[in-house]
Amino acid sequence: MKSKILFFILMPLWGFGQTKIDYQVFFQDNMEAKGLKLKISTSLKKATDSTYFHYSNEVWGETNLLQCVADLSADNAQYRFKIVPDSNRIVVYHPKSKVLSFYYSIKQDYKGDDIAIFNRPRVKDQFFHILGQSLFVVPEVIFEKNNSDPSIIANIEWIGFPEGFVIHNTFGSQQKIQHLKVKLWSEFYHSLFVGGDYRLYSFQYQKKPIYFAIRGNWQTYDDKTLLAKLERTVTTQRAFWNDSSFDYYTVIFTPTVTQMDSTFRGQSTTGSNIKNGFMIQSSNNPFNHWSVVNYIFNHEMMHDWIGGKISMKNEELHYWFSEGFTDYYTYKNRVRSGDISPKDWLQDFNKDVLKAHYENPQRNQPNFTVKDSFWTDRNFEKIPYRRGAIFALWLDLKIMKSSNFSKSLDDLMRDVLNTCTTENKKFTDDLFLSLSQKYLQEDIAYFFQKHVISGVDIAFHANDLIEGFSFQKKENILVLSASDEAVKKYLQLKN
Repeated sequence: MKSKILFFILMPLWGFGQTKIDYQVFFQDNMEAKGLKLKISTSLKKATDSTYFHYSNEVWGETNLLQCVADLSADNAQYRFKIVPDSNRIVVYHPKSKVLSFYYSIKQDYKGDDIAIFNRPRVKDQFFHILGQSLFVVPEVIFEKNNSDPSIIANIEWIGFPEGFVIHNTFGSQQKIQHLKVKLWSEFYHSLFVGGDYRLYSFQYQKKPIYFAIRGNWQTYDDKTLLAKLERTVTTQRAFWNDSSFDYYTVIFTPTVTQMDSTFRGQSTTGSNIKNGFMIQSSNNPFNHWSVVNYIFNHEMMHDWIGGKISMKNEELHYWFSEGFTDYYTYKNRVRSGDISPKDWLQDFNKDVLKAHYENPQRNQPNFTVKDSFWTDRNFEKIPYRRGAIFALWLDLKIMKSSNFSKSLDDLMRDVLNTCTTENKKFTDDLFLSLSQKYLQEDIAYFFQKHVISGVDIAFHANDLIEGFSFQKKENILVLSASDEAVKKYLQLKN
């Protein structure tokens, strides 16, 4: 009986202090010209005659996003609006009140398609594709609680969308009314909302739903094969982590530029982890390759844990782990799923990790400088991916050798996940080094400082390697050699 009394006493406190915001999203004919129309309504604790609303002017390398906001208006003609890009702010002047509402539209601010644009709002007559951070404004009052990731209640109603017009996002599929109790930055603003001529598919893993949304007529890919590869990736990765605690999950696949000829012979593809899933955007031409999609499926899904459930204390300073170790397991788990062979693994690691790292003129930059140029310089962006993956290989081999193959980096990774989730801790360098010491019986803090933080290239010594693995330098590029049996043993594959 006591537990029931406590339950009813605590229930109201859960929502105490949360800001409730109502959004209505309206369908409009000729969306390409008019944009996607929204109405926001919210209540304030104190009556005021001006209110600040937040809209991120820079998101994931895209700048000047406030120019996508248009047609600010209200039912009350006394409302006035001012956009302040430097402050990520829309100032609303209004009659003194605790309750306010107004309209705005989100428009695509560039014509046609662009092979280099991935994170700006895309609004066409046939579809829309908008990050949550670029779709919904929020009142700045939610930042006053000194909470780095404040909670909000967002009610979203999709109004007037015609039959067959898909409404899909990282919180639900085909739901015209959505009630969300979410964290602002890690959930509401780490999301994607799409609609229009997307094709929806779904399957289940251990009774948990996975959705796949895709649009466009692809010249190389087909829906059935993509769905099968996605299902195989889900199965492998959730089995690796022994974790299927995802109540809802979606992958959203969208073309950027479609070209039927050989004008552009490459492939421009990006994947991004988002709340409850990930998105892929890719150029659509005859040169698209399946290996690119397979890589992104594995890389972005690994972020559900590394960078997701294993949350970073300092995002940019920990890219060596969140991107580097994610990349490392992208290659390793692709072999385990049967996506590539052990021989492919060796070839890909040499080419895409080691060779790419040693050919990068910025590879020895210290860790603290990477964050400053990560979004603006491709060479800096790739440093933590490759440096982290090389460090992961060194650590994996060392754990295997010191434990006589009874342990590997896999065990350390699951230990990190368990520690961060059960003890509610964020990932730090110190936490990782402390847990690593359990598996190595030695302190690697100096090694870590020298090679991961300061950026000195790792020298692989024979006593760090398992039997059958060796390194040599060819034209100043480190090359890994390994026998088939050694690779299979390293990957824990059965003969």
